Amino acid sequence: MRPGSRLVSSLLFFLSYSNILHHLQAQPSTQGFSENCLIEGSVFKGSINGETYAIKKMKWNACEELKILQKVNHGNLVKLEGFCIDPEDANCYLVYEFVDNGSLHSWLHRNEKEKLSWKTRLRVAIDVANGLQYIHEHTRPRVVHKDIKSSNILLDSSMRAKIANFGLAKSGCNAITMHIVGTQGYIAPEYLADGVVSTRMDVFSFGVVLLELISGREAIDEEGKVLWAEAIGILEGNVEERRKVKRLTAWMDKVLLEESCSMESVMNTMAVAIACLHRDPSKRPSMVDIVYALCKSDDLFFDISEDGLSNPQVMAR
Repeated sequence: MRPGSRLVSSLLFFLSYSNILHHLQAQPSTQGFSENCLIEGSVFKGSINGETYAIKKMKWNACEELKILQKVNHGNLVKLEGFCIDPEDANCYLVYEFVDNGSLHSWLHRNEKEKLSWKTRLRVAIDVANGLQYIHEHTRPRVVHKDIKSSNILLDSSMRAKIANFGLAKSGCNAITMHIVGTQGYIAPEYLADGVVSTRMDVFSFGVVLLELISGREAIDEEGKVLWAEAIGILEGNVEERRKVKRLTAWMDKVLLEESCSMESVMNTMAVAIACLHRDPSKRPSMVDIVYALCKSDDLFFDISEDGLSNPQVMAR
């Protein structure tokens, strides 16, 4: 499969992308994109020159995704290795690094044999927060992912997390769109109601992922009830801390109760999640605040107090 030279030349000029795979033999490497090689959606596992990659097959509508991916470089983002275009059918093939251990969604909701420890879950949360902090604070214009969810978080061989799938991402924020896209259960209310695109919508979605990590539950259940609506009331109310801990203990993933992890660490992480889910986007914390607060939870992991009854807060800037 050989990309059309004129199109690739214009892309090179437009994107200034230096790592194009000019001779990607994608179809043989993925067995003709058979179901045997399917990872998820339209992403297939394939081999190029003996190296394993994740190859995303799509119609030529990847311009925005390529513009974003060519300017980001962070250990907690899945790396784009290259791309090519088949001139015969106009399919575009995006070639990503292969991330060994699959999605966080699979580990939380499909894997019955092996469950993630609290230490691993907290580390995953910090990794994702670091990736989001990078695209929100260190890209110009700022990048909004727009589809943060557990199935778009991949775990490598060391169980470290990487954010994947920038197919809906937007470069530039504080815009308004009439074309609402995303995944039910993760979509921020202001985006759903008014089409407002901002980094705070990623913060909201990240809060839902934190709830999944704490509870082990899906973002939306079979009856269509969203997890975040149920969770908000757990730490609310003018009640003693012991009552709040009891509520959280009843709600969190039962696997975690078998561990000796600090309830103070879980409470702190839950407080971060609730702050992320504030209905007023201006009152949600930034990813800078969130990384700081989650690292505090990480410190608390090894600081097991006698009652674990503190009520840590994360404050929005």
